[in-house]
Amino acid sequence: MAVRESFHSQLDLVKQQLLDMGTRVEEVMDQMIQSFASSNTNKMDEIIKNDYLINQLELSMHDQVTLLISRQQPVATDLRKLIVALKVSSDLERVADLIVDIAKQSKRMKENSLLTFQVKIIAMYTIAQEMLTTSLDAFKHTDLLQAQKIAGMDDKVDQLYGELIRELFTLKDAQIEIDQITQLAFIGRYIERIADYATNIAEWVIYEVNGRHFDLN
Repeated sequence: MAVRESFHSQLDLVKQQLLDMGTRVEEVMDQMIQSFASSNTNKMDEIIKNDYLINQLELSMHDQVTLLISRQQPVATDLRKLIVALKVSSDLERVADLIVDIAKQSKRMKENSLLTFQVKIIAMYTIAQEMLTTSLDAFKHTDLLQAQKIAGMDDKVDQLYGELIRELFTLKDAQIEIDQITQLAFIGRYIERIADYATNIAEWVIYEVNGRHFDLN
């Protein structure tokens, strides 16, 4: 019984560390949108420089989970929790990588260049932020209803991304700044991918509860 209690304590610790990792990624997301809105390249450089910290968190999570599986040989529900921890940590690390990609592209943007489209980017990004927060909250509370809310939000990001691309590439000649259009298109794509990874996390919540894969896209 004591061994079992110890194992569940370790499971709880893994979940808490994963939530802490999620909080760190949320903080970086917030820093990125603020630096984008203010054209703060120094903050963008800081985001790029510190990305290794989140990579280390993901590697540490992988090592802990692998060790627990090998030592405890969990079955059924407990094994699913550990598999989900691995998957969610991987998705969070990829979100962090995409934020770095956004920072790199944003550094090439001119201040107030194609401002209307920058506003659209911020609108997309804000929804993606909300999606990540919602999916992590669903994971924290094992809340299926919360997880299922992600689908509609992902559809909205996809819609905005499609509109952004269509509008960018139908600009009149006098409005065209090819390099700036390219940066915005890349940034939009990265935000759309962040939304996809937030959706993945919500899907893993459903899998943890039901043991079945459910496509929210």
